[in-house]
Amino acid sequence: MKKTLVALAVLAASGASFAQVTITGNLAMGYQSTTTGGVGSSTDASGLGVDTSQIDFMATEDMGGGMKATAKMSLAGADRSGESSGTPPNGPVTGRNASLALQTNAGVLTLAAVKAADYLSGGLAGVGAYYNDFSGKVLSARTSRDTITYSLPVGAFTVHGTYQEGANLLGLGNGTTGDATLTGQSLVGAAVDYAAGKAKANFTYLSFNSNTARTKNQTRLSGNYDLGVAMVGLGAVVTNSDQGTGGRATDLVLGAKAPLGALTVGAQFVSRKIDDVGFTGQGTGTISGTALEAQYALSKRTAVIANYARWTAVVGNDASSQYNLLLSHSF
Repeated sequence: MKKTLVALAVLAASGASFAQVTITGNLAMGYQSTTTGGVGSSTDASGLGVDTSQIDFMATEDMGGGMKATAKMSLAGADRSGESSGTPPNGPVTGRNASLALQTNAGVLTLAAVKAADYLSGGLAGVGAYYNDFSGKVLSARTSRDTITYSLPVGAFTVHGTYQEGANLLGLGNGTTGDATLTGQSLVGAAVDYAAGKAKANFTYLSFNSNTARTKNQTRLSGNYDLGVAMVGLGAVVTNSDQGTGGRATDLVLGAKAPLGALTVGAQFVSRKIDDVGFTGQGTGTISGTALEAQYALSKRTAVIANYARWTAVVGNDASSQYNLLLSHSF
């Protein structure tokens, strides 16, 4: 259940205003077992722990005249283990995504510091069928960026223009020029969202900047459709780069999820075709992964989540695998 706090904000010269603050969150705990494949070998790790311990804050203010401000902040690792990533028994509580949006009659301007979900396995095409997603496995690892985005709704479409600073170069005054690596590059992009009835889609084009001669661009397309008995999604990302010998990587995701009463089952298939060994560091060829997941709703806010995934992260390596069994509660 969402718990809402209504409090007086700072008095302005024109009079008093108020902000409505909504506090939500999620705690998920359970068991994970991972086998990481190498060349003719593998390593195992398993155990109990906290998967997610996150608190989210959202405040909105109606300023009149069609203007509204929305601020969002998240804290994670709000448990003794620091979300299993700190040094037990006292891991750190850290910040997560934050954004400040100003909505006007001419569109929405959003400033944010975010680690976005993986575009394919964590986005429209993935249809929420895999709790962990394939970032850092088959697909590229997610990065955090300071961003500024302008969005304009036009009927069933929303048009976006964005500038995003260098990956993992967060902080005021950092990240504008990027660095000499592709992972640190800033980028500019344009995107179009479509949502009407049971269909949703997105098209995005990104151009990465650099203070070197290296270039990189991405074309992204994804969507899903609700068939009633199941939701299906499909997406692709084509990345072109002149790093190393130059080349291309083509990523594909197919997702499906079906509700069966309190039980929801889903599956994802992902592949990456790599045409340049210097581009991703994963070798030249094709790698892939498959995930199966089941979620059983004990109530509106509490669920049991079980998933299994198997993937090849590097061409020529043995496959890795992982399964999770979690108890999740949202508030």
